[in-house]
Amino acid sequence: MNLQSQIINNIMIKVGESLVTSIDLQNEIITNLVINKQEITQENIDNNKNYAIKNLIKKSIKISEVNKYQIKNYNKEDLLNYIEGNAKNLNTDRDGLKEIFKQNSINYQKFIDNHKVELLWNTLIYKLYKNQTNINIVEVENEVDKIKENKSKDELKKLKERILNKKREEKFNLFSRSHFTNLKNTITIDFQ
Repeated sequence: MNLQSQIINNIMIKVGESLVTSIDLQNEIITNLVINKQEITQENIDNNKNYAIKNLIKKSIKISEVNKYQIKNYNKEDLLNYIEGNAKNLNTDRDGLKEIFKQNSINYQKFIDNHKVELLWNTLIYKLYKNQTNINIVEVENEVDKIKENKSKDELKKLKERILNKKREEKFNLFSRSHFTNLKNTITIDFQ
């Protein structure tokens, strides 16, 4: 009989038709600890377990919805910025980040795929709600008026654009949270 150690992969949660396994949970916890520069100790693992479970449920729901609408496009530049931002946070580059994942026995591709889900979700939310993001221009003008002293026409134009983008992003975040909450309320989540 071969006595090599083996990892037991149990189903932990059923989210609609998706399954979350113990390996998914382990990968999520260790990834969160590494990315947040936390030591991998049993205490930190225990402290991060609930967050990781919520995150995995959230991702499962989002994947299901993205697949339902057959969303395939996402902002590849945002993905690159995310990877490079995490690498920089850990004082390394992309190859160094891959090596950190390898050293900690966590799945780098899963890390990338998880962020792709977020970007695909953003595409979906934009597609569904782009016609409902009207911004009150008077509000924007009032904000610009409050801080326009000693600014050139170009600076004012850029300021106005930043405020418009910020308000648009706030609306999309609101639509995203609302859409997700509605979905979550319709999906059966079973803990095994």
